[in-house]
Amino acid sequence: MTVIGRLAASRIAWLGVAGVALALTGCSNDNDAVALPSSSHTTPSLPSPSSDEEAVKETYTSFISTLDRADSLPDESRRQQLSALMVDPQLSRVLQRVEELRSKNLTSYGKVIVHITSVDVAGNDATLHDCQDSSRAGIMNRTTRKKIKRGVEKGRTKAYLIKGADEKWRISKYVVLGEGC
Repeated sequence: MTVIGRLAASRIAWLGVAGVALALTGCSNDNDAVALPSSSHTTPSLPSPSSDEEAVKETYTSFISTLDRADSLPDESRRQQLSALMVDPQLSRVLQRVEELRSKNLTSYGKVIVHITSVDVAGNDATLHDCQDSSRAGIMNRTTRKKIKRGVEKGRTKAYLIKGADEKWRISKYVVLGEGC
């Protein structure tokens, strides 16, 4: 190693030692130590949607999940729970469908899986397209549990949403467009 190389290596070594010493001593003047934050077990709050598009997707996904079990919601709070995700005319349609199923001793089963293909937001209105998989969901007899109708693997749907005065998105209309995506 040349003289210049040894000098550079010696300076680098010295800087390393000085850096470690500074890191170990910190920037303290030997006054009282500062306590570290405790490791409490608080549940972090969910981050708010980063955009209207994300909020629309979240609302739609919750809407579909709620539709899967709308007829099992308690009678006294059904309208209130559903109105958190939808407005008329969709709200009235869902409530009417629940009553229709009950009158025929039918209920829903399974879970629909969403595959959102596009979202278009224009001010306080949004349109969402989905290619959902409802092949493991459908309608069955409430008493016998016999499956009457089953969904399809690829079903095209379209949802119209509006943003309310409370800044929350809700489904105003939900349309099944047909099989195949």
